[in-house]
Amino acid sequence: MRVAKLQARLHALKSAHLAALERERTGLADELGAVFEALASGDLAYGAQARLSVRHVRTIEARISTLAGVRDETLRQARTHGLRAKLAAQAADVAEKRLRDADERKALIEIAERALARLKDASLR
Repeated sequence: MRVAKLQARLHALKSAHLAALERERTGLADELGAVFEALASGDLAYGAQARLSVRHVRTIEARISTLAGVRDETLRQARTHGLRAKLAAQAADVAEKRLRDADERKALIEIAERALARLKDASLR
């Protein structure tokens, strides 16, 4: 059962990481929109400010692209951990059921052996 809990925690961690990546991507997209809006308004459309704005846009776009790759990998890992958690929990349930069944069989065998011993003792008397 510890394996299932660990996998579930890893899944939760990756899911939280995905949410953080999405928040960062949204923030970058908003920032990119603000830069384009400033460029469109004409305030930064010419000269050195325009070059700095273009460089800033490229930096933001590169970060968004990097985030997309990280997001895809994190999503794959989250799904893997979620699946492993589910499988580990199912395996633990099966093992628990088998143990219960084995204990019940053992108890039945002991009851049958005692009954046979009583019959044997009764027939010897």
